Amino acid sequence: MKNCSLLLMILFLMISCTGSPELVPIRQPLPLNGDRRCMIPFPDRDWQFVHSIQASMPGGQEAVVIGVTGISPKTGGVACVMMTVEGLVLFDARYDGRMTVHRAIAPFDSMDFARGLIDDIKLMFFPPKGPLVASGTSEDGALICRYRTEEGTMVDIVIHEDHAWEIRQYDPDSRLIRSLMTDPGDRRTAGRENPVPGRLKLVAFGPVEYALTLDLIEARELSE
Repeated sequence: MKNCSLLLMILFLMISCTGSPELVPIRQPLPLNGDRRCMIPFPDRDWQFVHSIQASMPGGQEAVVIGVTGISPKTGGVACVMMTVEGLVLFDARYDGRMTVHRAIAPFDSMDFARGLIDDIKLMFFPPKGPLVASGTSEDGALICRYRTEEGTMVDIVIHEDHAWEIRQYDPDSRLIRSLMTDPGDRRTAGRENPVPGRLKLVAFGPVEYALTLDLIEARELSE
């Protein structure tokens, strides 16, 4: 139960972080006609993923949870189940324009937590909802596509020269609040335009910082 208790604390904190100003300048602007490379991080078909998720907190505390996530890029739908490695379901919800929570153990029984978790999933797997407001390269040569979302946040899609990519989310005051990273050479699904990384790392910045490392166990395409 020690891992379970720590995990509850970590996930509860996921909805309450702010950050410091870190908006990366775009050194060499490119025309705002879009760049297909900016869509590399996002699956273009319906998928179900199973991840082992390692949560790391300050002080070296760690916990592991299993996450099962279904996504539909066409509809924007999300299904999410999170459980302990022993099989205890902590949270089970579906989002299809409105939130339906099937099971939630306190403190996960608030709508704020449910919306925060679904927002993180959408950051991982769906393109930003909003216009492309800038594109170009950074000082180190990475491609950056910058979007302003309907909620007023900024999202940078960063494609590095070694083909690793990163997603950075900023609040309306340009403070970095989320960073999602992958590594070059990760194991990926084959034969698709948008391969799925074998490892993702989500970092939250703010007064209480944490990191979630998602290692892919299984990826199953749901589309025909």
